[in-house]
Amino acid sequence: MATRTTFFRAAAAGSAALVLAGLAGCASTPATESDEVTASAESSEIPMPEFSQELQDLFPAEIVESGVVRAATITLPPYSYKDTDGSTDIGLTWDAVAAMEAATGLDFEVEVTPSISDVYTGFESDRYDLNISPLSDIPATQANYDFANWIAEYVVFLQQKTSEDTIDSLEAACGHTIATLQGGTAQKVLEATQAECAEPIEISLFGDQDSAVLAVKSGRADAAFSSQIPLTYYTQQDDSLEVSGANSTDNGFPPFWVGTSAPKGSELIDPMLAVYNALRDAGTYDALLEKYGIEDNAMDEFGINMADMTS
Repeated sequence: MATRTTFFRAAAAGSAALVLAGLAGCASTPATESDEVTASAESSEIPMPEFSQELQDLFPAEIVESGVVRAATITLPPYSYKDTDGSTDIGLTWDAVAAMEAATGLDFEVEVTPSISDVYTGFESDRYDLNISPLSDIPATQANYDFANWIAEYVVFLQQKTSEDTIDSLEAACGHTIATLQGGTAQKVLEATQAECAEPIEISLFGDQDSAVLAVKSGRADAAFSSQIPLTYYTQQDDSLEVSGANSTDNGFPPFWVGTSAPKGSELIDPMLAVYNALRDAGTYDALLEKYGIEDNAMDEFGINMADMTS
């Protein structure tokens, strides 16, 4: 059963400062409690894969011996977010983790970090074996990380429906304040776009998607720039918001893939690809995408390090 630990810290970047849980400064402080969370897939009608000894044996011997995979994720609906009780982690990631555990017989101990930058730091300090949040498999990230991809994605803008200017491309973003996730690939694309703008983009960085979207709703940002699946989720929750540039391939990203990632050369990527294939064979994959309304983001074939296939 997945173990959930949430970390809180204050993150300040660019012109925007984000303070979480009343903490100041930039140090990561672990929460004092770690509790077990039962993923919602276990009590739903989502089909679960059967345990496979052959699948477990694909994992490194030290992982099998310990029975634990140390994983990290970030808060990013609909992948990972809090239930109405304010403490239980739910979402696509947690449903998938329940299925991974059923298939492998291993315990995925998942920590929810404030931002993707904290995942990178955790890799450097050997805190995590895997990142199971949806990091984009593009050349810039593939330089340092290997990927087992299982979902297709696009990058789009989120705006208020009442916005005077439509921001549906990088060119249209020039001269506007754009909110995005700190340390994410969208930040790098916005920074690279600056040289092409007559008026610069004011980039506001946030540790989590909720805060970036709140900046848009409060008028502190003109738009948010991130993956289509999470931003579409927010439009489903709030009728005042809309996605601009849906399914676009002109936002600095060709069609691309997201999935589990680990430091370059990790021995866990091949086993994780096999796990995702097992989830597909069991019917879990299609059921998960249907549950979260993202059937259009299904992949016909999963793969490893697919960034070079987008060109």
